[in-house]
Amino acid sequence: MSSLPAAANEGFFSKDGQTVTLGLGERGISGLLQVEIATGKVTQAPLPAELKDESIDSVACGSEGEALFLAKNGVWVWTPGAAIPVKHVCPTAPAMNAMELFVSTVPGTPFTDCLFVSGNETADAGSLGSFYGRRPGAKNAFQSVFCRRVSDVTGGIFSTDGRLFFISRGDVWEGGFQPNEDNGMDRLGTLVGARIAPLAALYTDEASGGSLWAEHVAPAGGWLYVQMRGRHMATVLRLPLPAKPLYTPASQDTPGTKDQLSVMSHALARTEVIAEDMEFASGFCATEVDGKPRIFYVSDMEGEKGLAMMLWEGAGKPRVIGHLPRE
Repeated sequence: MSSLPAAANEGFFSKDGQTVTLGLGERGISGLLQVEIATGKVTQAPLPAELKDESIDSVACGSEGEALFLAKNGVWVWTPGAAIPVKHVCPTAPAMNAMELFVSTVPGTPFTDCLFVSGNETADAGSLGSFYGRRPGAKNAFQSVFCRRVSDVTGGIFSTDGRLFFISRGDVWEGGFQPNEDNGMDRLGTLVGARIAPLAALYTDEASGGSLWAEHVAPAGGWLYVQMRGRHMATVLRLPLPAKPLYTPASQDTPGTKDQLSVMSHALARTEVIAEDMEFASGFCATEVDGKPRIFYVSDMEGEKGLAMMLWEGAGKPRVIGHLPRE
């Protein structure tokens, strides 16, 4: 299954930036839908009976016109207008409770058209898990990615030019996958990377009102857009995309302390707050249209209107473009 350059995780923009596809896994709402940015019109995916009440938390762009998504420990595809619009693609086993699907889209790499998820090999694992990947081909299954001494590796996403960003321990990292060269080991490869933005806002007190940690990252143009999450709190930030990766499989050496401090301090000094003081945010995704940023997310209830669909286009405050249908 070939893929177009696209974002992943909770939502993604179409190539022209005119629609957003997102899963509904928040606030007791289920389903999969597409939103027209210009009008706020919402189209529901005709999910089969077995997925009717599923919480769909992760989507990614497949071939043109296709939306890949996770449900029932499997990858599915929605093709609007097709005779059978929703089909099962493959199971996510051995990854259980897989989340945050993303796709390698740049041609000519060892991982072109590979599907990736975060997960664990036991359903009751205590951590958020690590990466698993699946090469194209009907007979292939997901294989683990070796993530040494890095726990809770989630939120993976590729930029349009193939740079890999992800979340670990509430902060933003950049890296890449080193192909497995030992045929005797059943794994896809090894994660290589470094923390580039220590964004997690962590504190403790008697009340423990809540801290904020990075949950999703979306590269678009010259920026990294980050959705932060805490207990009854959410914030959207952006920071400059580093001019070059700090540490990837192509790097000659591991970064020194000064190198990493320089990258992190540069990121923090230029981080901007786009939206804050929200109870939650979901369906987060970002793109650029004719050099202009476009950020989408679903936020707090607006009285009887329901959950607000928000759009930010590079200046001012995010605006409401519509509301999700109430079940």
